[in-house]
Amino acid sequence: MSIAWDDSFAIGDEEIDADHRAMMALIGRLQTVTSGLSDGEAIVSAISQLRDLCFGHFVREEALQGRIGFPDIEAHRLGHQMLLKRLDAVLKHFADGSDQIRFGILRTLGDSLATWMIFHITRGDSEMRPYVEAINHKRRRYSSRRRDGADHRPRLGP
Repeated sequence: MSIAWDDSFAIGDEEIDADHRAMMALIGRLQTVTSGLSDGEAIVSAISQLRDLCFGHFVREEALQGRIGFPDIEAHRLGHQMLLKRLDAVLKHFADGSDQIRFGILRTLGDSLATWMIFHITRGDSEMRPYVEAINHKRRRYSSRRRDGADHRPRLGP
């Protein structure tokens, strides 16, 4: 399964959307380098980079979910933890395993990560879109009121 960013995946938060684009690009790179066992260092590097990117992304995404009052944050967090554990296990098995184990990992890893990524965005992260849009709308309204030059400081006293 080939993976590529599509604007329909956007949830409206620039940082989260940028993370998703970077994750997809890295999964695409991983799919390319896992076509054989010849470059084990490149494979481990790509998996490690993806793991690090996912960790940072999940921290940012869960913080955003807290700010926007996303109701499904715990289930989302569990999905994040499961992927990180999977990537940790892949790294361990790839480092410690025989060529046969490595080949088994590589045969399915890129496609399964691509499937996870698409499913996670379209079935999980997309549910955040209305919450993010509401926050962005409030910010734009507040910002436009601030730019109109009026004194918006609260008044004290009668």
